[in-house]
Parts: sequence; structure tokens; C-alpha cells
Amino acid sequence: MKKIFFYICLLSLGGLTLQSCDKYLDIQPVGTVVPKTIEDFRALITRGYSGFPAHKSLLTLRTDELVVDEYSTDIASIKDLYLWNDVNPDPTTLAMPWEALYKSIFYANHIIDNIDKEVGTTTEAKQVKAEAYALRAYAHFEALNMYADTYSPANADKRGVPLSLHLDLEQKFVPATIGKTYDQIFADVQEAENLMQLAEQGELVKYRFSKRSLLAFKARIYIYRAEWDKALTATEGALAINSTLEDLNQASSLLPSDFKSKEMVLSLEKSALPTVLNSSFISDDLLGSYDRANDQRFARYFQKRGGDYVSLKGGDNQFNVSLRNADLYLMKAEAQAHLNKLTDAKATLALLLQKRLKPAYYTTQVNAIASLDADAFITYLFNERKREFALEGLRWYDLKRSTRPQITHYFFGKSYVLQANDPRYVIRYPKAALENNPDLQ
Repeated sequence: MKKIFFYICLLSLGGLTLQSCDKYLDIQPVGTVVPKTIEDFRALITRGYSGFPAHKSLLTLRTDELVVDEYSTDIASIKDLYLWNDVNPDPTTLAMPWEALYKSIFYANHIIDNIDKEVGTTTEAKQVKAEAYALRAYAHFEALNMYADTYSPANADKRGVPLSLHLDLEQKFVPATIGKTYDQIFADVQEAENLMQLAEQGELVKYRFSKRSLLAFKARIYIYRAEWDKALTATEGALAINSTLEDLNQASSLLPSDFKSKEMVLSLEKSALPTVLNSSFISDDLLGSYDRANDQRFARYFQKRGGDYVSLKGGDNQFNVSLRNADLYLMKAEAQAHLNKLTDAKATLALLLQKRLKPAYYTTQVNAIASLDADAFITYLFNERKREFALEGLRWYDLKRSTRPQITHYFFGKSYVLQANDPRYVIRYPKAALENNPDLQ
């Protein structure tokens, strides 16, 4: 195969310029990029996956899960994230993602626009195109949940995020509304569903979308939108394909967020950057939410270092995680509770707890849960989400979509407060994006 190197360059996407892009094969004529084979398009979507940002790790700094090590060598790069200083952060601060999200969307757009005419509509081509639609939807969804308010009918006309749908160098990237952004996400999910060929991906490629992960993604969308009946349908569909959980009472069990875990659905996102792991300790608030002697997760998630605890989750691609079956069970229980199916919700939660708690403690907890009314059960459920998904990047979204509580962080003896319902629960567009694109103002 003739190899000609050419760069996809100078693509302005809402404040980013992709000036160092990837090399492709069979470029005809010289000066344009035209992937020709299914292998080329698979390589293109792999670039979209591999470049997906690690923002979930940065989001943990904004929550009640961590305290920073003030004397860490990397403290300058994370302290303003920890202190919710989005207006004028230190120049060394790790930026919340913008360019990386839209770069993944760019790869998806190239596939969506070109794969049919270059490869045709073979089974494999349909699968790659389905993944491109799913990846584009997921990237817009993540951007929306960071940089816009939570969806509600009353919020639908508020500012969302720019939509990138074609390879158009002349397009202006003006933020769409929250409602319009979700309309596009749903449209892309539907296209992905229509084209998706694989019920599940193989263990080594669980970072790719499948029918199961697409259903799980839909469930998360509906949960975040408080559309409980649709969320329940989606969770049940995904669990019908695979409902297995790691049993932490078994010595041979894997960490649930391990990509080889029985319950892994989508292992796309790096949930713990080394910079964050090496510069923080587990908060007393998070540690205190576990019964240390009876919750099997405690010893699997954390280890003591000196007088503090640090995370055993993440740090390399083995623990990349976006969706797993535990989330499906907890989303299903949440939907059931809101649909006045409280007995069913408690039974769903019990299936998860049986795999996480020592047997005697499990019985005690199930008996205690039995007496809870709907409001108390939902509170318990969110605390369970806090324990189950510790440091996986979902806590910020759960706080934002629920009570938006006050959080206090301390830095060199001074307290910094994120007030209840603080506007900073909606993260500002990154400074670089605002400077490069006046349409974002």
C-alpha cells in the first residue's frame, strides 16, 4: 500500500485549532485526505477513542471525594480546579477539556461524511459508522454536562455547547441551546442504533461502542434528564444482554472498574490521572461513607499511606471506565423509585449490594432499606452511588443533577466554599476557548 503522509490541519472548532493531526494512508490526490479502506476508517475512529479526554479525573477534584496534598510537586497544576477557580486560574492549571472533545468529534464527522462513498454499506462499515455517531453523541453529552446547566423543560432554552456536525471550515461555532444539543445527541444515538451490528465488544476492545454500551449510554442520558420511564427501558435492555456483576466476596474477583471485569460495559475514559492520584488523598467524608469492616469495596478501592488513604483505582488504561453494570443497576433502581415502584427498586439495589457487602452486613442493610420511604431510599441510593463509583468521575454530575450541596475545601489553612446551588456547578468555558472564539462569549 502506498504511504503518503499528510496532515489534517487548521480546523477551527469553537476556539480550537487542530494543527498537529494524524497521518493517513492512500491519500489521493496529494493535498486532500481520503481514507479508502475499512482499515483506514477503523484507524480513524480508534484515534477518536484514544484521544478522548481524561476530564473525569479532573472533576473529582471539584467534589467531596478528595483533599489535595499541599506539598505535592504537581500542586500548582490542580489547586485551582480544587478551589473552583475557573475565572483566573494559574497558567499551569490543567485545563478542563475542550479541544480534545471536539477533536474526537472531528474524527467521527470525517467517518460519517465519507465512509459510505469510500467503503460502501458493508456490515463492518455500518459498525464503524455506528460507533462514529455514538462517539459524537457521547462527546457532545460530556461537554454539555460540564459546560451547561442540568436539563429540565424550563432550562431547555439556556445556553448549551457548540454542535460540530460536518467538516466545514467556514462554520461558526455558536453554542446551541441545551434543548437543541440534546436533540442532536438523540438524533446521533438513533443513527447509531440503526447501524450498530455488535451486541457486545470483545474484552480487549471494550473502549468501542456496541448495542449494550449504547443502551447504557441512553440510560444515563435519560437519568440525567429525569425521564424515568425511558431510563428504565434502556437499563433493562442493556442488562438483558449482560447483567453480570463482580462478586467482591470472592477472592478471585476483579476490581469492578478493571477493563477485564465481568461488568464492564464501556472502558473508554481514563478516570484517574497520575497527576491527580499523586497529589491527593481520600477525603474523610468519602472514607466515612463506608462500613470499613463490612463493605468489601473499602479495601479494594483504597490503601493507607502514612496517616492518609490513597486510591487504588486508575492510573493506567487497565482502569479506564465510562459505563459498567453496577451503574445500570443503580440507574434502574433510581428510575423504579421515581416511578413509584419502590419494592422493585429495593430488590434491584439488593442485587448489587449482595456482591459488595459481607453476607451478614448485607442482610442488615437489606432489612434497613426495607423500611425506607421513597425520599429516604433515593438519598440512600445516591450515597450508594458515592461509594460504588468513588473517583470514577460521576460524583460531580450526581451532585449537580441532585441537591447541589455546599462543599468546603481547605488549602493551607484557609477555607474555600462552593455554596449550595453555586453557579460554579456549571463550569465556565475554558479560557483559551473563549479567547479564540468570540462566538462563545
